[in-house]
Amino acid sequence: MLAFQAGNEEAFVKLYEKYRDRMRLVTRRFLSDVAQSEEAAQDVFLKLYKTRDRYSPSARFSTYLYRIATNHCLNIQGRLDTKLVDRHQSVEERYTDVPCSPGETPEESAQRTELRGALEKALQGLPKNQRAALVLCHYEGMSYREASSILALTESAVKSLLHRAREKLMVELRPLHHGEVLNHEM
Repeated sequence: MLAFQAGNEEAFVKLYEKYRDRMRLVTRRFLSDVAQSEEAAQDVFLKLYKTRDRYSPSARFSTYLYRIATNHCLNIQGRLDTKLVDRHQSVEERYTDVPCSPGETPEESAQRTELRGALEKALQGLPKNQRAALVLCHYEGMSYREASSILALTESAVKSLLHRAREKLMVELRPLHHGEVLNHEM
């Protein structure tokens, strides 16, 4: 990032190539619409490009990039929430006609598809900060310290958000399957 900040455009290309797939996954976990999450991932790099002069290496570069991505996705969700868009419709549509995995019966595939759709729907129903804590700590494997830096919260606040998010997901998903299936998917 420092090389890019100094004017080396090739350094930006390398950053993009290194973090592109990770940012796609992160935005996909925040946003339920596939096209919207792809656009958001591109926007993250556009914002990075435009704000290169403000970058200060006070933390790891990945923390800086995740902060941009998280804030961007939370802003998008805020706009969607105010428009009262039904984010769950695309979740349900996306998980119809998913093919079976090798060695999987059609019934197992249907159950997996139902569980994955329900999990994503429940994830989208979480409050923004709980969702952010869950995505960063659980799916991205960040420490509480890293997530707290990205979310501008204390570590204990992140732990609390994560606990409440998991509790809410377990309550919502309990009717679907046994706890061991949920723990495997989560």
